[in-house]
Amino acid sequence: MTLYTTQFGEIEINDDTVITFPAGILGFPNFKQYALIDVDEGSPLKWLHSIEEPSLAFVVTDPNLFRPDYSIDAWKKDLEDIEVSDAKDVIVLVLVTVPTEPAKMTANLKGPVLINTKNNKAKQLIIDNPDYDIKYRLLPDEILEQVV
Repeated sequence: MTLYTTQFGEIEINDDTVITFPAGILGFPNFKQYALIDVDEGSPLKWLHSIEEPSLAFVVTDPNLFRPDYSIDAWKKDLEDIEVSDAKDVIVLVLVTVPTEPAKMTANLKGPVLINTKNNKAKQLIIDNPDYDIKYRLLPDEILEQVV
């Protein structure tokens, strides 16, 4: 299938890789189908791009790359919503905000996205863990000082 994007123009994606959010993403309940796009091979960042709206896309990443101790306790209902039968079939991603100065990008650790890799159903959660920030800086101060 051809995906039309404002960021990358037309790109081809496999129909089998379409990710469906039955409840949408928080703030975007009407857009339910997305593609996970790996624009720069080897980059820890990917794009979760709406199939229904060419201008709607989110930068995402694996939170364990930046916060190795990151883990979530999903409610049984959350897993049932996306038909998870085995936790090893779930990948967890977090949304990333990339400001004008990309070195100051942050990740929302309180709103992870769960994707069932067996059926490509997904759900965004809201977790109440005081150890996780909505704006977790991906680059520590010591690295940021070298970059800026």
